[in-house]
Amino acid sequence: MNLEHLNHNEMLKGMQDIQIEGPIWNEYRRVSITDFGARAEPGYCNGAAFQKAIDYCKQEGISELTVPRGVYHFHNGNHPKFDGLQDFLFNGGGSEFIFSTVSAYFVIRHCVRTVFQDFIVDWDWASEKLASIGQVQSVAADGLSFDLCFPEYDMVPEDLSIRTLNAMNPQTLTPGCELGREMNGNIFKKVLKKDSSSFRIELPRSEPFHFLRQGQAYIVRHFIYDANAFELHGNQHLRMNNVTIYSAPGHAFVTTGFQHHWILEHCRIVKRPGTTRSISVTADGCHISNSQGYFVIENCDFSYNGDDCLNIHDNSIQGFERINERTIQVNRVQGWRNPLDSGDPIEFRNPDLSPTGITAAITNVVWDEQNQQCTIEFGSPLSSELSDNVVLFNRRYNSGHYIVRNNFFHQNRARGILLHSSHGLVENNHFYMNQGSAIQIECGAESRWAEGYGVENVLIRNNLIESCDVNHWNMAVIYIGVYLDQGRTTYPIFQRISIENNTIVNCPQQAIYVSSCGEVSIRDNAIMNPNTGSVKTGLDGDENCVSNREYYRGSLMVSHSRDVVIENNRRLATIPTTEDHIYIDLDTSMNIIVMSNIGFR
Repeated sequence: MNLEHLNHNEMLKGMQDIQIEGPIWNEYRRVSITDFGARAEPGYCNGAAFQKAIDYCKQEGISELTVPRGVYHFHNGNHPKFDGLQDFLFNGGGSEFIFSTVSAYFVIRHCVRTVFQDFIVDWDWASEKLASIGQVQSVAADGLSFDLCFPEYDMVPEDLSIRTLNAMNPQTLTPGCELGREMNGNIFKKVLKKDSSSFRIELPRSEPFHFLRQGQAYIVRHFIYDANAFELHGNQHLRMNNVTIYSAPGHAFVTTGFQHHWILEHCRIVKRPGTTRSISVTADGCHISNSQGYFVIENCDFSYNGDDCLNIHDNSIQGFERINERTIQVNRVQGWRNPLDSGDPIEFRNPDLSPTGITAAITNVVWDEQNQQCTIEFGSPLSSELSDNVVLFNRRYNSGHYIVRNNFFHQNRARGILLHSSHGLVENNHFYMNQGSAIQIECGAESRWAEGYGVENVLIRNNLIESCDVNHWNMAVIYIGVYLDQGRTTYPIFQRISIENNTIVNCPQQAIYVSSCGEVSIRDNAIMNPNTGSVKTGLDGDENCVSNREYYRGSLMVSHSRDVVIENNRRLATIPTTEDHIYIDLDTSMNIIVMSNIGFR
């Protein structure tokens, strides 16, 4: 077997097409936001003035809308909406925009050749905190309640919303800790105010909470997916440059619809300096779904997010009920999450994600949003042999073709990058202390959600990964795998993936895990101090509890895959390890070549 045909030209196919066009101006005209009544004054709401200026720019074909430097507040939910502008520049001039209403800060829709640059957005934490630091003060002897104090408050509000408790390192005050557990507030039996700075939380007997210990710290989110900083929908040739997001009660950037050819450059998602905040945005840094791809994220800094730094995917659907030969009903679907329209080509995949060979075009869609159901009619009869547990891919959407380069992804609650889309270049990024995997390539369907159509032609190279997978989320700091009700699949839903010249430092489990793959190259990577041996944690209620890392066999692992080359990787360990070899599951894998690796047994 020779995988030399996995060359960079093939991996980067389509990358040369990601050229972001700038505005085209025949006559350059500029107006100031202050011409329409905007004022950088505390207590003054700028919503009406901003919208009046934006609408004027669209109507008159204005080239640039400028904002004199200052701090501008938005109080009543009337937030800026840019819809249908062309050849336009929004110049924030280094200003700050502060929001206090749970709705998207900026909505940018159907714009062409537009630039948004040089400004900061933030939530008004003085009106309501997005998250707080919580610390376990005591645990009841029977384990059925615990006291949670909030050191940031002199007086904790009676109605403080406890949406989630996410493990936090009490020494570094960063997301995640050794085998840290997370808790969803909706499982608590009762939450009662105990005193000025703490609550008593009663627990259900059915849940195992024996891991609770005095002194444990948590990021307590009061908001999660409530409102995004930027909603980007259906734009073409959009440029976001030097935009800083200190916080938002949801995602920072959300991209959907027929958006293509866009770029985030020199954008930052960071905690506001001089604060004790435990979080920046309460969900993903950048969430891309059901779009048309062709984007660049470059020279950005994403940190302290409440979920993944970057999540790229399109949404699938599993299972249907047959109504007649042309009509089916699907359940657990929502219009915003699973956009379905007449003309959409739907590909049917077997439950193991292998092709059925059947694709059909939608002719009609009827939604029942209240019951999260949808009735879909097709133009031709569906085969009676289709399983009612098939997975539906809407091939109208493809969020692939992307470059993620020279970014710093760090200290966030979940993964660094979650990749569900194809034709990508991920290079020269720095991943540091992410709670989950630094890079996770995934596809699957289950009762909670169904995302991804498979991944092919992705090059991951020259990245520095340090101290990631803090909570042992997914076996490895670079993880490739499926999630299916029936478990792993040998169908190679991930193909032509190259992992080259990366440095991985201090990984608690495996450095790289590969499954459900075909044609993968793992070459010239440096792995330092992997699998640092058995660690007694006591987090499971047993002081002799050993970290589950010892059950993972080796610093590199391949299963359910074929045609994989592992070559010229170097491993340096200064601490004895439980397992230090390359593990291949021969029962589920074939055509695996391992050669010229150093530091493995």
